[in-house]
Amino acid sequence: MTQLKKALAIAVSVAVSAGIAGAQDAPEWLGGELKKPLSETRIGITVLYPGSNAYQAKYAETAEAYSQELGIQATVMDPQGDPAVQFDQIQDMASQNPDALVVWPTSQNALIPAIRNASRSGIPVITSNSPIGEAGRRYIVGHTGPDDCAQAEQAAEMLGDALGGEGNIVVVEGTPGYSVSILRKNCFLDRLADGYPDVNILASQTAEWNREKAQTVMETYLTQFGDEIDGVYAFDDGMGLGVISALQGAGKEPGEVKVVTCNQFGEGWDAMKAGWHSGSNKQSPVDDAILAIQTAVKVANGIEVPELQGIETPKVLPENVDEFERPTW
Repeated sequence: MTQLKKALAIAVSVAVSAGIAGAQDAPEWLGGELKKPLSETRIGITVLYPGSNAYQAKYAETAEAYSQELGIQATVMDPQGDPAVQFDQIQDMASQNPDALVVWPTSQNALIPAIRNASRSGIPVITSNSPIGEAGRRYIVGHTGPDDCAQAEQAAEMLGDALGGEGNIVVVEGTPGYSVSILRKNCFLDRLADGYPDVNILASQTAEWNREKAQTVMETYLTQFGDEIDGVYAFDDGMGLGVISALQGAGKEPGEVKVVTCNQFGEGWDAMKAGWHSGSNKQSPVDDAILAIQTAVKVANGIEVPELQGIETPKVLPENVDEFERPTW
């Protein structure tokens, strides 16, 4: 733990006593028998960077609360987006021989040796939200989370339709090299090229999943291209909100520039109701975290799980936004 403290990683331990009612009973979703009481089940969880945006913060909060509800012993760790810190966290948790590990990877490939070592030590590893690189998938028992490629394709369709099939757009990307960024870029570009060949991309730049950086990137785009910009694709709603702030600061009217994102936040829902937001999709960090923990409990009890388990991410548009509850993140 010394290295982790030096790296300023935040560790939150959730230890719940065996006296919680029902803690030793197998929940219905388990699909099998418990090998030992839930109160004796130990799971390590390392989350991408809960301090980065509201989605990741809600995921970490849910992981802690749901672990407490189940009565399992869970350690939820924050690598602050640093693959080197997360590598050490995985190694440290594996050395304590938990029943399972849940990893929301900070990097496609940098963590593979640590995950491989855990797997070879007999510790089942589940990746959550973001897939690990293909070379590391042999060392995990399963992956849970959204289909980022499908979300990106939805974004291309929503933006292409909002523009009437033609116009100029700019793109605000997530962190380069991160698998979600790769999928949300490539699948968007493929769908756009196939379905909307008259939509032209003026520029594409990272804002590293950060709202303030996205606002700065969009302000730069507005200086460079001005009224040439008809639409914007931001890889998540946090960055989309930064884009909208830049548009408001530039004196744009709601809907004058079409803004489409993945993974709608509460403020994005509000912005859509106000006319600033043209499309996103529902992605719940609560569902995301619960599915990962349930999967970890299953494999800890020797129950087979699918290689891939997804969460639903339907399109959210101005015409159907009232059908969805306002996100709490």
